[in-house]
Amino acid sequence: MTKSYTLKAEPRTLLGKKARRLLRQGWVPGVVFTSNGESHPAQFRERELTHVLHLAGTSHLIEVELNGTKFTTLLREVDREPITTRIRHVSLWAMPMDEPIEATVPIVFVGESDAVKSGGTLVHPLESLTVRCLPKDLPEAITVDISGLVNFHDSIHVRDLTLPPGVQVMEDPDATVVTVTPPKGVEEEEAAEETTESAPEGA
Repeated sequence: MTKSYTLKAEPRTLLGKKARRLLRQGWVPGVVFTSNGESHPAQFRERELTHVLHLAGTSHLIEVELNGTKFTTLLREVDREPITTRIRHVSLWAMPMDEPIEATVPIVFVGESDAVKSGGTLVHPLESLTVRCLPKDLPEAITVDISGLVNFHDSIHVRDLTLPPGVQVMEDPDATVVTVTPPKGVEEEEAAEETTESAPEGA
């Protein structure tokens, strides 16, 4: 089960462009969306919000307390200043705990690969995965053990992953999660051998 964080909010009365005034006062404008389509304008203390979002990301539940009501939410969208990355606006999505959700969770690699020890390069096209599960089953990350990558070109695909109970990955089962490419010299030798093998006899 994913760890959850707590965040306090206050009702927001400044809407639209007027909400920018809040930033000068140390508040960040935002909104909490519920599954029935309601939206609750809110404002968050910038320091607290920045800290919680840094820890929670998109794969941890955030319990928002607003006007005496507690909403179990996930980060939906965050708008930042292009240069300073200061948060300008945040959207949180409150979901029912008994219905499946889709969320993005990071991939964490563990173990050691003999192919990498032999000079190969670990290549991982996917940094995260979209999963579907109940909010209570949302994993903090998907752990991938690379100790089975013994030879160059060995790969682990989505279909090979061991998932927590109740968790479904939405990516293509044939998508490559991680592979090991050989050192440059070995790769060139392999390419030369393939060219030789494919050439017609007598050429």
